[in-house]
Amino acid sequence: MSSSINTFSVQTRYILRTVWQDFARRKLSTLLTILVISVSLTIPMVGYLLWKNTHHAATEFYPEQELTIYLHRNLSSHDVEYLVNRIRQFEPDKIEKVDFISREQSLADFKTWSGFGEALAILDDNPLPAIVTVKPKSEFAKNSMMIVFRDQLQKMKGVQEVRLDNAWLEKLTALTWLMKQAAIVCGILMSISVFLVIGNSVRTDVSNNKETIKVMQLVGATEYFIARRFIHTGIFYGLFGSLLAIVFSSLIIGYFTSIVRYVTELFVVKFELNSFHFSEVTFITIFCVFIGWLSALLATNKYIRQLGS
Repeated sequence: MSSSINTFSVQTRYILRTVWQDFARRKLSTLLTILVISVSLTIPMVGYLLWKNTHHAATEFYPEQELTIYLHRNLSSHDVEYLVNRIRQFEPDKIEKVDFISREQSLADFKTWSGFGEALAILDDNPLPAIVTVKPKSEFAKNSMMIVFRDQLQKMKGVQEVRLDNAWLEKLTALTWLMKQAAIVCGILMSISVFLVIGNSVRTDVSNNKETIKVMQLVGATEYFIARRFIHTGIFYGLFGSLLAIVFSSLIIGYFTSIVRYVTELFVVKFELNSFHFSEVTFITIFCVFIGWLSALLATNKYIRQLGS
């Protein structure tokens, strides 16, 4: 057993040394191949990062839908209190939270963030209505259920308007869905492209070393031993291509981060684009190594058999 492990270790060191020598001898072609692989992978990876950050922004700034109920301005304090209690008793098993904002509080809040405090002071009457916000439980926050809640609350006497501000959220959700589908399609196409690039590069290496392969076959080398050199070449192509693609994607996201920071400052919100997590880097690397291994394996076995026949 120990003898087999030692033999395998010696063979592995020999193969790795041979692969590195091949890379050093063909620096330009190796670099170009890795660049083609990395650029092909960067496109779907950037698309994935944009989708991930857009989805994160949608859930961060509008995590759950709420209903905003505007009460008639001419209601007395007693009528407002009665109506708010009715709203609190509305579907209590489906509603998580009900908040009430009086007309006075609405005016005070508006003065605080609008900057028109002095101008509003000259008004004889408060123009803002009392507001009730209704937040349903997560299992009842679907769009169809929210519309039913809105229509039912709108029928209550004293309610002026019930607003469900979900139009922009639906558009954002549709946009994130479109970005996700585009990233998936690009990922599949670019994975096929990487598969073909590595397979073609390995096939070319096999063809360029056909005399060496024939000599190795004459001295008794197995197809597995001969193929390992080229399979390791494909693995390294996938490894270096994925790592370089991760670097390119992070640089591109870093460029977009400055733009996003400028836009979010205009809207007085704070949001940062996120790059890859360690688990995502690990998955991408393993996936690309697998593609390199599979494409090299198929190309190598096919052409070694052709040379041996």
